[in-house]
Amino acid sequence: MTIFIKPFRVKSNTQMKGSDKKKLKASLKKSFPKLTDEDLNTLLPTKEEIVISKIFTFNEESVLLYIHNKNTVFFEMEKDKIFFPSIYTLWKYPEMIPFLTTWPPVMSRIANGADLMLPGVIVEEEKGIKAYCDGRLAKGDLVSVNLQSNKAPVAVGTAWLSSEDMYMAARKGKCVNTIHFYGDQLWAAGTREQLPDLGGPDMGFLVKGDYYGEPSEEEEGKAEEVKDNLPSVDDVAQDVVNLNLNSDGKSPENTSDNIEEPAVIDNRTPQEIMDELLENAFLQSLKTSCSAKKAEFPMLTSNFFRLHMVPACPPDTNLDVKKSSYKKLSKFLEKKEKFGLLKIKELTKGVESIMSVDYEHEQVKFFRVVKHAKPEVEEAEPEAPVLPCDKKYEPPKIVELYTVTANVLKLFKTANIGKGTGLTAQEVRQVLTEYVKANQLKSDTPGMVRLDELLAEVVMAKGDNSSKEMKWEDLQQFTISKMSPGYSLQFQGEPASQFKGQLDPVELTTATRSGNKKVTLVNNLDTYQIDPSEFAHKCQVYLSVGTTSHPAPNRKSGTEVMIQGNHVAYAAKLLLEEYKINKKYIKGVENAGKPKKKK
Repeated sequence: MTIFIKPFRVKSNTQMKGSDKKKLKASLKKSFPKLTDEDLNTLLPTKEEIVISKIFTFNEESVLLYIHNKNTVFFEMEKDKIFFPSIYTLWKYPEMIPFLTTWPPVMSRIANGADLMLPGVIVEEEKGIKAYCDGRLAKGDLVSVNLQSNKAPVAVGTAWLSSEDMYMAARKGKCVNTIHFYGDQLWAAGTREQLPDLGGPDMGFLVKGDYYGEPSEEEEGKAEEVKDNLPSVDDVAQDVVNLNLNSDGKSPENTSDNIEEPAVIDNRTPQEIMDELLENAFLQSLKTSCSAKKAEFPMLTSNFFRLHMVPACPPDTNLDVKKSSYKKLSKFLEKKEKFGLLKIKELTKGVESIMSVDYEHEQVKFFRVVKHAKPEVEEAEPEAPVLPCDKKYEPPKIVELYTVTANVLKLFKTANIGKGTGLTAQEVRQVLTEYVKANQLKSDTPGMVRLDELLAEVVMAKGDNSSKEMKWEDLQQFTISKMSPGYSLQFQGEPASQFKGQLDPVELTTATRSGNKKVTLVNNLDTYQIDPSEFAHKCQVYLSVGTTSHPAPNRKSGTEVMIQGNHVAYAAKLLLEEYKINKKYIKGVENAGKPKKKK
């Protein structure tokens, strides 16, 4: 199980003493006999700073990291007392532990947290029982994984079977239990060095055109099912004969003239076509990328649409909810909830999440996955897989709105705008301008507007008829003051969503805990779709302090991040520079502690 695929929590950081370094090197010498004393001194220099960091992984497993120059050199599973080399160490000494080789495309599976399966391992079958690590591998032994194009390891884990059992498994089942891989959070916590090119491993036994891995049992089953449904060669031959012969058994003189292809006419409206596309993309995603085995809930509805429904569409089609009869994604998913396909809950104000999906529902169970033909593209060099830590956050586009209320409804009805509609300040100004022009209310005095009965009712107090004219700027301000505040949020790849009320800013506050210890509290990250766990981890790594994320107390919803000490300044800097949140939506920057004066 890949324990570093999600952010981990740092509990403590301690600098190692000289005596502790000696004990550590003695233990490592027993675990890795191929490393010499000189190698260990290079990895863990006696006179340089070595830090032990105690962490807890996402599944609450306790791990000790031995860090030199920001990079983890070795890590130890505290429960099992097993040492593992990091990817950074394996790049320097790639043969310090046994290794297995796989095809480059398999790296994308490993980067998504998958274990290495036997069909993906490249072996020389003629070696027989010694095909896997020369037959010396025992179950549970440490093993690294490299690629056919580069012997620099990309993952490290433990052998799921012994060499003998791997051979007897006939290339079916699991091979390596992946613990740590290139691109996970442990790699990201270091200097993020890229994979070095150490040249390809010795693969002289491969023949050009060798198949890249054998199919799994599931794939073989699907192939047999397709094969059973295919017509025989004889049936196909007979169909060809029937096509080309007339009733007399003679070949027609001009086949092309006698056969007319019926024209297919789609009488559906564009809206009906988009409704069907939405329906199929929804069900297709639940059977493919968001299946019961792959999905993790709760999941933001916006992420479900962007990461699963959109990719499930046929090529050259654009999934646009606005062009459907639903108009909004929330209404489409609400209908699915009524049918019992899923459950939705608003965990944060204005942000809905899918809590669960009924994969046994008839619509899901009996839906047949359609394999879309991929458009032909020119062959290009394969791109490196997108690693989990490389996904960049994009801030939302925020627009402040003013909602039409009963007080101003008569004015906006002249522009066919109903109650509850959100408008920008510019749009409000445009409605006023058009109304003034249409009713010739421009005063002879520059910058003044004459008030007719409707405008007077909107901007003046009831029974107040003292003013016949008003400045243009005052008219706009009075109109906006009679409207309710609102805002619009649009995240990358999603339609904009409108909300009533003021947008909650990210709140940065400080509090005192037992022992007069200061802590920094960060709230409302969920509103901006910032992952609280990831934010806490970034603070943890940079500041070397303890952080936690938990349900926000005294609030209806949302997650609160707590950082040990007063680190408001760094939290604000992270929001501004990395997450690109506008300063006006960050509250509490003034709570930052004053920098200590240098003596």
